[in-house]
Amino acid sequence: MDITTIIGFLGAVGLISAGVAGEQISASLINMHGVVVVLGGTLVATLINTPLKFIRGAISELGLIFRENDEVAPDRIIPVIVALAEQSRMRGLSALKEADPAVAKGFLSRAATAALEYNDTKFVREVLEQEINQGVDDMNEVANVYRTMGVMAPMFGLLGTLIGIIGVLKDLANPESVGPAMAVAITSAFYGIFFANMICVPIAGKMRAKVWLDVRMKSMILEGVLEIMKGSMPLVIERRLQSYL
Repeated sequence: MDITTIIGFLGAVGLISAGVAGEQISASLINMHGVVVVLGGTLVATLINTPLKFIRGAISELGLIFRENDEVAPDRIIPVIVALAEQSRMRGLSALKEADPAVAKGFLSRAATAALEYNDTKFVREVLEQEINQGVDDMNEVANVYRTMGVMAPMFGLLGTLIGIIGVLKDLANPESVGPAMAVAITSAFYGIFFANMICVPIAGKMRAKVWLDVRMKSMILEGVLEIMKGSMPLVIERRLQSYL
């Protein structure tokens, strides 16, 4: 589990609970009109703005923010690459066939296969860097779904407030209703700001951080495989890869 995400969400729940207990957050903040305008409007606008592929990715990758992905930890992958280098020194590049397909979501196995098939360090680097870059682009688009929602939610909160104010202006003849009606209208802005800054923006930021951890891991594997192809000593490879720690 990603402890920072868990602590963050628990902290948010604690702050809300403290606000309710201290009567700083009251029933007057409950406004279904605002909820519908903010959440419904943000969702619809996001669907219009984003291709279905990235919507699916945003949903499927959401669980990543709660998981501590040990697969991207360089200190766990370096020994695997060094062991592969030792086998390659003894048996040749054919030892790359034994690359564990479970390591780094199969990237180590794909890199080893490319090395065996082409035996050209320049071409292998180009192919694998293209795969890394494409993966970064796709994941950035997935994170952009939440960034987009973070931008749109406050705007729909403001829209909900404007709709509420229009309703207030229609009933100015009744001064006693103006105060409560304005309070209900302004809660729409509260919902939009809260949803954007407590949910959407943090999720997008966490995804972006995990993308670059994944890039670092794949870059390290690529460098390790290229060094194996060059016939470098396992100790040299280990020292080179330790720079990623």
